[in-house]
Amino acid sequence: MTSSTAFDSERTARLATGIIAINGVAVPGMEAVYRSHFDFRRRVYVDQTGQLDPSDLSEDGTDRDPDDARSVTFAVLENAPDGVRIVGVARTIIKGADGVDRPLPVEDFCPELFADDPLPAGSVEVSRVIARHERVAMQELIQWHLFALMSAYFSGHDVGRTFAIIEPWLERLLAGVLAISRIGEPRYIEHYLDYNLPVEFDLAGSAERITERNATILQQLMDADGALEYFGRVSRSEG
Repeated sequence: MTSSTAFDSERTARLATGIIAINGVAVPGMEAVYRSHFDFRRRVYVDQTGQLDPSDLSEDGTDRDPDDARSVTFAVLENAPDGVRIVGVARTIIKGADGVDRPLPVEDFCPELFADDPLPAGSVEVSRVIARHERVAMQELIQWHLFALMSAYFSGHDVGRTFAIIEPWLERLLAGVLAISRIGEPRYIEHYLDYNLPVEFDLAGSAERITERNATILQQLMDADGALEYFGRVSRSEG
């Protein structure tokens, strides 16, 4: 749980989605949520899945790294019976957003793919995508809202080619929701303690797929430009 006023204006809404930080600085009013999301990342990537080694954690025991300083960070919050909780997060690392010309992780982990053509500033890598909920249907919905939120950001801002490093099983799931293509073969990546593969997103194609499911959500999120948007309703027994 987090001490957040996210639902003060929409007390009956079930979910709130929006941007909680840009380049490592919390959006005003999202300071507590942003701090808590680092704990959320640590619980998933270290405690639950073991994809990160505890030695990779920052001094405060959370999952922070230098890429947060060149990222837009997104979150899905739930208006749960016992308080506001983070149920989904993601970040888009934007090359050059911190004023430093350094490679994206995908360039470091898959150097042969970009040896002759380094990615320019403005290129993007989707990272730290997490959706967690006790109910499977809710978890799928949370993940979809994260994709819609990022897709709206891509549509409303001038971003370049967009990539991700993902587990092979996740490729099949994403391909059912978004337009992606594999750009390399799976390889063991020491940092993630697992086999991963590089993919590239077709941003226009992904937006089309999201619009097929909900014809108005991308425009709604683009108009909000990262401010919280609300979806669903808590049941009467929870209200």
